[in-house]
Formats: sequence, C-alpha cells, structure tokens
Amino acid sequence: MTSKAVFSNAADSGRRWLESLQPDAPVAFRALTLVPLRAPAPADRPWLLLPEALADASAEISEVSERGSVPTLHVINRGSRDVLLLDGEELVGAKQNRILNTTVLVRAHSTLEVPVSCVEQDRWQYTSRRFASSAHTLYASVRLKKAAQVHASLRRSESFSSDQIEIWRDLGERAKALNVESAAMDGAFARRASELDDYTTALAPRTDQVGALVYGGGAWWGMDVLASPRLFAAAWPSILSGYVLDALWRQPEGRPVESGKEPLTALLGASVETFPGVGAGDDCRFTGAGILGAALIVDGVVAHAMAFPAG
Repeated sequence: MTSKAVFSNAADSGRRWLESLQPDAPVAFRALTLVPLRAPAPADRPWLLLPEALADASAEISEVSERGSVPTLHVINRGSRDVLLLDGEELVGAKQNRILNTTVLVRAHSTLEVPVSCVEQDRWQYTSRRFASSAHTLYASVRLKKAAQVHASLRRSESFSSDQIEIWRDLGERAKALNVESAAMDGAFARRASELDDYTTALAPRTDQVGALVYGGGAWWGMDVLASPRLFAAAWPSILSGYVLDALWRQPEGRPVESGKEPLTALLGASVETFPGVGAGDDCRFTGAGILGAALIVDGVVAHAMAFPAG
C-alpha cells in the first residue's frame, strides 16, 4: 500500500518543479500566443514517448479482448525503456479511435490496461488489430473538461473515468462549427491540416524549452510541461494541435497583457490531492481559485504537468 508520506513527497516534488519554471519572451502567431517555459535543471529521463515506441515496435496497443471495452485499452511494452503516454493524445484504429484519460508511464518489459475515452462515435468494428498514433491531442477546452471529470471520478471511486456522453457532445459541437461532416475527432484535424502545419512551424519549441503557457487571444487557455526539452520538443506538435483546433473553433481576438507568471502563481497556490498512478508514479490533481490541473510524478520527476483555467 502506498503511504501518505509518499503522496506528500510527490506533491512537494511537483511544487518545487513548478516553482523553478521561468517564463521567457512570448511568441505570437495568428490567434495564439505562447509563453515558453524553461527549467534550470531539467531531468532528461530515457523515456520514450508513445509515438516513438509504436514506430519502433517496442510497444503496441490493442483492445483488451476480441470483444473490446470502450473505456480501456491494453498496452504492451516489450522494450528496455519506459514509455510515456500523454493525457489527451489520440490513438486511431482497432474498433474505434480513443484518447488517453490521463498521463501514464508504462515500465519497460511490462503490460498495462489504461483508461481511455472514445472520440469516434458509432463505429465499433475493427479497421486494424493494433492502434497507431494520430499525432494529435484532444481539443484543449475538452481536455479541461475531461480533467475535471477524471478528478471527480478519482474522488468518487479512485478510477480515471470520463463523462463519455459529454465528450461526444463537445466533439459534435466543434465538428459542426468547423463544418466537418463527421464528429470523429480525426476528421476535424484532417480538414484543417494546412492551418495546423502553419501553427506548428511558427510556434516551434526553443532548444531549452520544457513547457508553454498558451493564450487564445487575450485569455489564458492552458499549460503543458514535460520533464525535459527533448520530451517537450517531441510531444509539442501533438499537444499544440489541440490548442490550434480550439483557436480555429473559437476565433479569439487580442493579445495577453499578463506576463505569464500569473497562471504559475495560481497553480502554486492550489490545493493538491494525490492518487496512485495508472502505471508508475503518483497522479497529483490541483484545484484552486480559477485553476485546475494534473501532474504525473515519477521518482521525484514531473513527467507531465498540465493546467487550465477553471470556472
């Protein structure tokens, strides 16, 4: 059984990491503005991101059985390196496309069942036996809602469950606004591929960047931070895609007037609840005045932290 002392240590590690983050000069492109975040001593653990592990076949993801289960997938890590799966990243194929409900670290030479949500309503038949990475992440505004749903589920039953009906409703609303025939998430990304490419090129990460605060127009929309510049650079195009699709849907105007320190200060003032992670590490959930977030802490290192404006 994991002790409260371990949970406390995990939360303290997360706070120290957040306190060390240093905002850099903002960079803007069209509707989005980024405040890059640097860390004085990032921890570059030899983890692989899931798309890397799928590409070299050291990992595979499939349905949990021939019949399948909508909220759960099976992960096999055959490799010698741990694999990091990020909250909201999309997997395509098998019986229906899914997204991760939380960030998970799968240890080397292990198997794990992970909690997911469906982002392709109505299909329930195989198009492939294994999942592939779509290189996209759930809309940031839906990831915010899902984070709140998962936190409520953890409090209620210590499970990483989402509100599937609400996610389908949100995806349908955005598909309609973006003039996409199907509510499947990958359809919206495919339709706006050229605009996604423009944003990805213009907002490419700096060499020492570990995270970013993202503003849509003048409003703060979210934050994502990874353990090292290497991990952030590899994950950023996918994470950014969720913010870009929100920008294309919401069409915000203006530029932020704050420095970027304000969300970090709010996050440091938030209360923390810690739960056992799905795989390795501890899952910390942050709630405070106008902010909510989550962080996976593994061996004292913040593997991935995210935060969003609440309320």
